[in-house]
Amino acid sequence: MPVDRNPLYPAGEPLTEGAIGAIRAQFPALSREHDGRPYVYLDGPGGTQVPRRTIEAMADYLQRCNANHEGAFATSEESDAMLAGVHAAAADYVGAADPSEVVFGQNMTTLTFAMSRAIGRTLKAGDEIVVTRLDHDANIAPWLALEEERGVRVRWVGVREDDCTLDLEGLERALGARTRLVAVGLASNAVGTLNPIPEIVEMAHAAGALTFVDAVHAAPHVSLDVAALGTDFLVCSPYKFFGPHLGLLYGRRELLEGLAAYKVRPAPNEAPGKWETGTLPGESMAGLLATFGYLEWLGETYGANAAGGAAATRRARIGAAMAAIGATEQGLARRALTALGDVPGLKLRGIVDPGRLAERVPTFAFTLDGHTPREVATELGRRGIAAWDGDYYAYELIRALGLAESGGMVRVGFVHYNTPAEIDRLVEALREIGAETMPGGARHGG
Repeated sequence: MPVDRNPLYPAGEPLTEGAIGAIRAQFPALSREHDGRPYVYLDGPGGTQVPRRTIEAMADYLQRCNANHEGAFATSEESDAMLAGVHAAAADYVGAADPSEVVFGQNMTTLTFAMSRAIGRTLKAGDEIVVTRLDHDANIAPWLALEEERGVRVRWVGVREDDCTLDLEGLERALGARTRLVAVGLASNAVGTLNPIPEIVEMAHAAGALTFVDAVHAAPHVSLDVAALGTDFLVCSPYKFFGPHLGLLYGRRELLEGLAAYKVRPAPNEAPGKWETGTLPGESMAGLLATFGYLEWLGETYGANAAGGAAATRRARIGAAMAAIGATEQGLARRALTALGDVPGLKLRGIVDPGRLAERVPTFAFTLDGHTPREVATELGRRGIAAWDGDYYAYELIRALGLAESGGMVRVGFVHYNTPAEIDRLVEALREIGAETMPGGARHGG
């Protein structure tokens, strides 16, 4: 069945069972077992597993051309060629017009702090920045720091607690003549809500403000297209979409060139070099290039129909992969919504209407009556199922929902290499945990 319509989800067909088997064979971690059964990775929101080619590319780089930048010798020249290649591939991945609009760093958080400091240099007391209570704190704290450092005023946009969607009317009220930037997430890392970024960008630009979009949680699930989104900046983390630990930032070239970077004096004055402080981790960059190669393989092998035939460009091949991924994950999300909703005592937060799957990604957060989130995650772990608990740095959302004092929520997430059988394992385990009692008949956490 085609995926529910949303511009972020290109038209595609779900991967077949055979295709998923071939895809799972690409990921060495998925061969792990626990008590004779396959280990179940539902911790993808905190970081996905990586394909074999990524691991091999990292090892090959260290073995064959591990060298620093711009040397007049073979290994350095080969390393530089790889770095140019991964910038070009990343530009295709996010839909940037120019590889110089792509900046790499340690992680999304570090890049966002660097950019907030640079943007902060252009602000004065009384200028305003808009943030939301749905976001990961990495797209909140860097802007809050400017209140103290620059006298900037931070204005907040709230969340509709019934479905954990952004209060767009509140956003409209928060915008004004002094608004200089709107920081917002593409998808909630806690409850999976997809925000209507083109609409938000249009509102921000109409007020004369820039936009800074956190796409970390959306990246493994939807097709990123900075031109269609219209945003001025976008950040994501490759380790969330099957790559190594890195951060990736897109910025409009005129902004990257015009803003002053904190850097060492001999470093380039042009983008992206002036933003990429220190020596880049070559082995991780080589691994990311291989991850893009994996997505191309997936799109070329299993997404040809979505691409309208053989995909001639890397952008088209990656787009075909994301179309197949999106359609597959929507099936997993539908199954998970139904199955989790039938677990006694389990309360899901966020969008739970199966008719609104196009408004979310397959990340689910819940509580289970009589058990703390840590107890549930621990018991799942004992059964060979990896899941997160707590607030996962969705600091404001967990507090807005009144769950901070009780340990937050349990979070599970599905990506394209997960299977319906793993959802069944999860639900079976949750039913068992929900029925467990402590000695004397008291429920865990009661």
